[in-house]
Amino acid sequence: MSRTRVGVLGGTFDPFHNGHLETARAVRDSGLVDRIVIVPAHDPWQKSCVATANQRLEMVRRGVAGHEGFDVSDIDIVRGGPTYTVDTLADIAALYPNAAVSFIVGSDAAVGLPSWHRADELRASTAFIVVTRPGALQPQLDVEGYDLNLLEIPPVDVSSSAIRERVSKGLALTGLVPSAVAEYIMAQALYRE
Repeated sequence: MSRTRVGVLGGTFDPFHNGHLETARAVRDSGLVDRIVIVPAHDPWQKSCVATANQRLEMVRRGVAGHEGFDVSDIDIVRGGPTYTVDTLADIAALYPNAAVSFIVGSDAAVGLPSWHRADELRASTAFIVVTRPGALQPQLDVEGYDLNLLEIPPVDVSSSAIRERVSKGLALTGLVPSAVAEYIMAQALYRE
């Protein structure tokens, strides 16, 4: 019996946008995984967030509603404290005990894997699906000993910071975020000056 293959997409999702959704779809459809679990960070150690953890969780839930093959997990939010990938993956492994778990990461972030919290544990225990980023040159991945699966995906030129800026200027979000996320941003008055 083959093991279920789970791809974990973690991040701040401040807000969740079409780039995140297309990345998740591309990985799901690549044949590398059977399911995608999207995990909003509670307190990301390398970034600060504008929206609360629960608001970001709700945006992810609304953004993937109706899409097959996606689960949304609040494990990092429930755990609290700083969010580290190594902890996220340990919790996912406990939730999916018979699954082969891979972490989805952009090629720009993959370059920094050796600097991640408890990097030796990650290198020894985790497979990574490394996706290309829109407009980015392919960085040289000098991450010896890591289990890396490279996946080229169609570019989606959108970023959370650009979306926050558009909202602050009162500009439309058409084509940048799922419509349910845009409605939530407006209803919650997120990202306004």
